[in-house]
Amino acid sequence: DLAACAGRTIEVTLATGISLEQAVEQALAPMALDSAWLEITGADVEALNYVVPAAAPDDRHVAWYSDTKSFGAGRIDHLGMIVGRHAGAAFLHGHGAWTPTGGVPAMGHILAPQTRLAAPVIARGIGLVGARFDRRTDEETNFELFQVDRIGPEGTDYAAARLLPNQDFATALDGVCKALGWPAAQVYGIGSVNGARFDDVRVLDSLPTEFLITDC
Repeated sequence: DLAACAGRTIEVTLATGISLEQAVEQALAPMALDSAWLEITGADVEALNYVVPAAAPDDRHVAWYSDTKSFGAGRIDHLGMIVGRHAGAAFLHGHGAWTPTGGVPAMGHILAPQTRLAAPVIARGIGLVGARFDRRTDEETNFELFQVDRIGPEGTDYAAARLLPNQDFATALDGVCKALGWPAAQVYGIGSVNGARFDDVRVLDSLPTEFLITDC
């Protein structure tokens, strides 16, 4: 899925007293965006809930999610979020790293409706107009996943993209640039990989592993 679109860098302040998902929706509401990418770092939380990949409970999925993991006071070290829509309402999908107060650092898939900030935090990222991430049923994986829809005029400097399962990550990104006519691109986003081989010969062989791009 690929949609070239208009975009701009954005900066918003996320409020306390409501869920993280509500705080993001509230902050972006005046900006008339169709989708967005946001990152926050060093954010104090009063409650954070998350899950990590786990074995599937049935034969209709290749993997599933763990039981909910949670803690009270702590800090989000780095979180990346795609902000889109689901069933007509705002919805975000985020991966990140966090540390409970006095605890051990962890990573995972944040449950934004069940997470609350302890203090306002500035989120920075990219706002998109003309392309929308919409969460709906994906027949290949039998999950509800973000898919990309063009909903406005085609742009030239930004694009929303979704890579399909079982593609080579680097080759797929090269294909995106080629389709857009771009010699190169800065890439922001999150996803899950089904194994990986690194340049230093290390091999990642596990359940689908969630990732956050930190060097674009």
